[in-house]
Amino acid sequence: LFWIAVIFSLFQIATAAHLLDMPSQIVRAIHVGFLMALTFPLVAYARDAWPGLRALAWVLAAAGILVACYQWVEYQDLILRAGRPTGADIAVGVIALVTVFTAAYWMMGIALPIIAGLFLMYCLFGEYLPYPLDHRGYAFEQVIDHMAFGTEGIYGIPIYVSSTYIFLFILFGSFLERAGMIQLFTDVS
Repeated sequence: LFWIAVIFSLFQIATAAHLLDMPSQIVRAIHVGFLMALTFPLVAYARDAWPGLRALAWVLAAAGILVACYQWVEYQDLILRAGRPTGADIAVGVIALVTVFTAAYWMMGIALPIIAGLFLMYCLFGEYLPYPLDHRGYAFEQVIDHMAFGTEGIYGIPIYVSSTYIFLFILFGSFLERAGMIQLFTDVS
């Protein structure tokens, strides 16, 4: 986990310094992939989980990395076939949603997955609601494509801000803390 965190930090520094010239959507997908690779094992080991749950944590972490790699490798093709996902796209999109929902549950409890799940259900079944709440209806493939491969679902503005600004602030804040600068600022004030 230490080396995953180090590689994640180096990747974020390299993208912030424009040493890696990657499209924003790929940076976001890799950012989420690294978060998945760290989240599941860290939570499992922090809670001193039984070995089966630790193994599941590594499987979910690998699934998160798989989603990021798929988006990186298939980036051009995903753009060219936007709105017409293939079977593999749908499978990877479902894996992306499952891992994100599971990570939210493991980290924050049941409330956030329930709220997000209700909105996802509204996308899928909102056409059956009464008049003021209904919509024209969306196909399962369309919902998965929108949520897992666009910049409006999982990889929306919050992930953009996290992958470009928040991570770097946290990283450099931890460097300052380890170097003793936080104590110096406290002593000076």
